Amino acid sequence: MTNKQLAKAFKMTGSLLELHNENSFKVRSYTGTATRLENLNEVAAELSQKQLVDLGFSQNMSDKILSLLENGSFKELDELIEQTPKGVFEMLNIKGMGAKKIRLIWTELEIETVKDLYQAAKDGSLEKTKGFGKKTAQNIANQIEFLEKQEGKQRINIAFQYSDYILQNLENQDFIEKINVAGQAKRHQPVIDTISFVSILKEDKTTKNAFDFLNNLDGISCDTKNSSPFLWRGNFDEIDLKLEIHFTENENFYGKLLRESSSLSHLDYSSNNPNHLESSLLSASYQKASSEEEIYQKIGCNFIPAPLRNNLSEWKWIKENDQNDLLQLQDLKGTIHNHSTYSDGQNSIEQMALAAQKLGHSYLVISDHSQSAFYAKGLNKERVEQQWQEIEELNKKLAPFRIFKGIESDILNDGSLDYNENTLKGFEVIIASVHSVLGMSEEKATARLLKAIQNPYTKILGHPTGRLLLRREGYPIDHKKIIDACAENNVAIEINANPHRLDLDWKWIDYAMQKNIWLCISPDAHSTEGLKDTNWGVKVAQKGGLLKKKTLNTLSVEEFESWVKAK
Repeated sequence: MTNKQLAKAFKMTGSLLELHNENSFKVRSYTGTATRLENLNEVAAELSQKQLVDLGFSQNMSDKILSLLENGSFKELDELIEQTPKGVFEMLNIKGMGAKKIRLIWTELEIETVKDLYQAAKDGSLEKTKGFGKKTAQNIANQIEFLEKQEGKQRINIAFQYSDYILQNLENQDFIEKINVAGQAKRHQPVIDTISFVSILKEDKTTKNAFDFLNNLDGISCDTKNSSPFLWRGNFDEIDLKLEIHFTENENFYGKLLRESSSLSHLDYSSNNPNHLESSLLSASYQKASSEEEIYQKIGCNFIPAPLRNNLSEWKWIKENDQNDLLQLQDLKGTIHNHSTYSDGQNSIEQMALAAQKLGHSYLVISDHSQSAFYAKGLNKERVEQQWQEIEELNKKLAPFRIFKGIESDILNDGSLDYNENTLKGFEVIIASVHSVLGMSEEKATARLLKAIQNPYTKILGHPTGRLLLRREGYPIDHKKIIDACAENNVAIEINANPHRLDLDWKWIDYAMQKNIWLCISPDAHSTEGLKDTNWGVKVAQKGGLLKKKTLNTLSVEEFESWVKAK
């Protein structure tokens, strides 16, 4: 568990204590421990109990930290969860619903389910309760509706873990001839509700061999009602995620794989063939194809990689580009948007730089939080200058590897950046991002971003909508106006690769490329491990058809430095 994950458990405990009306001193002991963990420069998982106590944690809290690290929980937290009705506990996930409001709903309105809370928000009874009001009630209803739409879905990084588990358990079984990932995972959907595979059995085996194995595999359960002789359907036991495995004949393998890894509208596209792709796949000659590439060749088209098969712009894309033009992880030469222990990161600048080197990068942009981000130990002017000095020393030590002096500047409510001009001049790379006041109208949110983009010191627009997948919708913006403004002001746009964000959304990549904007894949890394999140950014960038020649951090360190200076 990371420091952030540990802190989350202590925050949850504090919220539950407040929910159960425990005394404020006890609540603060947990929330204070959470804050201390968030601000800890050391990695708690690497510390002994004595070291934790020496760093200011009480004996009692250090015991709980160790229990979390060893068991994933601790006694008090388990007891509080057990004492809390499931529906009341779920209310803590609703944006704008703190423990005090939930306690009021629970004790005064006697509401114990999210469904009943939604009804109260819609029928007017909630707004009549002290501390709420019409606008708050409507916001709660909207948030519940959003969360309900996310049920049964998982972020791409979580879904891939479960996909890997199934693949590792099946690919070496004596009844499997061949098996490939298909469906949403193969198409790199940012959120996934079903893990899919296409498989061929060995000649002397039947689906009974496969079904018997799957029915006894730990962690999954069969959905007998929706399975069929050549399709095993089921669910993962510990997570809300479906699983389906298609079994097919050898000669039809690639046709089935292509069909199960494309959107319906992609399959309906006719290309140069008199029949659309779906009809072609049903003919005998297509069924005997030896690869997906061969199927596209037969309809007079170059191969379209699975992530692109969304029927948005892939048919136009493949006429103008080759699959080898699509961005790959190994094309990235540098990592942009990274945090260190100066703000809310877990590792020092040097540790981040060495980890980036190990991944094959030749430069790193350190972009800690700016001064207004007090919750993330944002840097005041003195600490900025201290960091600059350290970066200069490290650049001498680590040369030819290069660390760039950056900042993730909060975009303030009026669209201003978070420092005066003299300080802004000293940064090499300024990533402008919104982190607060997310409830603006589309008009106001767009105007706010436009002002930040027009600031001559802004080089990159960070996570443009501020969304958190499955948790929070992004604030509404006019994407075309924002992208047009970035083109006019030579501002790059990041595709934030953190799997919680993946923002800019992939659907806008094509329009951004049309406007000749640089896009960058930014891990928003808060640890050395977080640098690897770049992988998820590349996957969704491929879905949007991002070309390597349009990706900022495919530039060499010299080219990137020239771009920085030119801007």
